[in-house]
Amino acid sequence: MARRYHPDVCDEDGAEERFKDIGTAYAVLSDPEKRRRYDMYGEDGGVGAGAPMDLFDLFNQVFGGGVGGPFGFRTEARGADRHYEVVIDLEAVVEGFETEVEVSRQAECEVCGGSGAAPGSSPETCRLCRGHGYVRRERATILGVMATTIVCPDCAGRGTVVGHPCSECRGQGVVQARQKVLVSIPPGITDGQRIRMVGQGDVPPGGGIPGDLLILVRVEPHPLFTRRDRDLYMPLEISFAQAALGDQVIVPTIDGEAEIIVRPGAQSGDTIHLRGQGLPPLHGGARGRQIIGLHVVTPTGLDEEQRRLLMELALRRGEQLKPPEHEGLFDRIRKVLSGEA
Repeated sequence: MARRYHPDVCDEDGAEERFKDIGTAYAVLSDPEKRRRYDMYGEDGGVGAGAPMDLFDLFNQVFGGGVGGPFGFRTEARGADRHYEVVIDLEAVVEGFETEVEVSRQAECEVCGGSGAAPGSSPETCRLCRGHGYVRRERATILGVMATTIVCPDCAGRGTVVGHPCSECRGQGVVQARQKVLVSIPPGITDGQRIRMVGQGDVPPGGGIPGDLLILVRVEPHPLFTRRDRDLYMPLEISFAQAALGDQVIVPTIDGEAEIIVRPGAQSGDTIHLRGQGLPPLHGGARGRQIIGLHVVTPTGLDEEQRRLLMELALRRGEQLKPPEHEGLFDRIRKVLSGEA
């Protein structure tokens, strides 16, 4: 209310005075001692104050007063929120996903239209609170008469009572039902995020504001890609020859396949980036990258000819090796290359 009637944003007549009154009301409520004095003595807050006052009288002055409940209005009941979980794969994150889920919720009774009254009848005004939803109680104390306002015990704050209950909902106005709801999951959503569907939760008995449906989204782990915000990381093993000489390699992407170039002299830990092959941001924008991490695999299980070729390569590169199991073969190759044999 203070934001609504702030003089800088509100052009209504009397807004500044209303803003000051709201500030005074808040100052009284937020200070236990001021609130106690107001309850006992009224707005003057001192000895000699007149008749007892109800704390809600202050709010009725500030907000305009009137019947219907404390502070000049009756607060509408709100239904409970419902929770549901949806599991999607990584591919669905790229384009978004729509799915229909069946949820169990407290829904308005179709027989009575949510009134709780049997067909042909209607709820009646509560006699105790006269439709206000609250009642005023006064009690004598050593300091005088104290007044309080409480929710009406007969109608539970609704202001009406059902004389002839609906047989379907037993006067509650709501029934348990299973209903299908279309859920739209936006592109770029991350694991663990929730989607709030306003008004798709429980309807409170007697009418009011329905709760919300909260959809928890779970994204299944992908067998190949690891998500890093908008980027997708994948490892790629290459051979010793591919690393040394370079190669053209076909790799999978989230959209299909793409060709990459492994540059000659590649090392383990080097990365290759494919722009636009990652995931979109949640609120729109360019997709991220696919990051390919190279890992050079050392050859094993070499036969005699393969070992000889590798030894010859090492010698031609000036490397002086002493392989424990093939030192004699290495010496023979060295002599051949140096002209000693």
